[in-house]
Amino acid sequence: MLTFKANLTLPVLAAVAMLPITGSGFAQEPMISPQSVVGSATVPIDGDIYRYRAVLAETEDGGDLYVFTDAGEGWVQAVHAKDIVWRGGMYGQEPWMEETEHGSLKIYSENSSIGRDRWEQILTIAYRGGAFVVAGYTYSYYDTLDPDAAGQCDVNLLTGKGVHNDRQFKTKLPAMKVADWTMETRPPECARD
Repeated sequence: MLTFKANLTLPVLAAVAMLPITGSGFAQEPMISPQSVVGSATVPIDGDIYRYRAVLAETEDGGDLYVFTDAGEGWVQAVHAKDIVWRGGMYGQEPWMEETEHGSLKIYSENSSIGRDRWEQILTIAYRGGAFVVAGYTYSYYDTLDPDAAGQCDVNLLTGKGVHNDRQFKTKLPAMKVADWTMETRPPECARD
């Protein structure tokens, strides 16, 4: 499993420089600033595409996810999920991304540094049915002054099955396209007790 947090390498910068050209006027989509990139992964998969490249870039208040696909004819931008995760202004409040052994991505956001309210959110991104979807949601939280104010919610959005603090449930929130997810989206069953 690869973790990408802060060290930019040549492949990351190459992923950032790659931009699709659209329309007959050769207008380019906005470029991803190399300084904003917090993670990049090129993932081989089976199906109607051979591989995809994901780039997670910090914005003023969050993180944008860009996904490019390759079906054998070069890279094409498939997704731009604006502000898919939260980002604060300090260490311990930065998003990051990991590639899983099954060809999915895990996108992390957290507050592990400021105030009593500490938390970590993990979005699992998968390629299903020709689209990139948020397939899983995990949220852990605790209060630094109250050991009883802690919990975890874990949901498989593909099946709808979830567990919140040892209580099983079936969520009403379906798996949704990555571009439709925002940092405010979450299964209602995962609300803190």
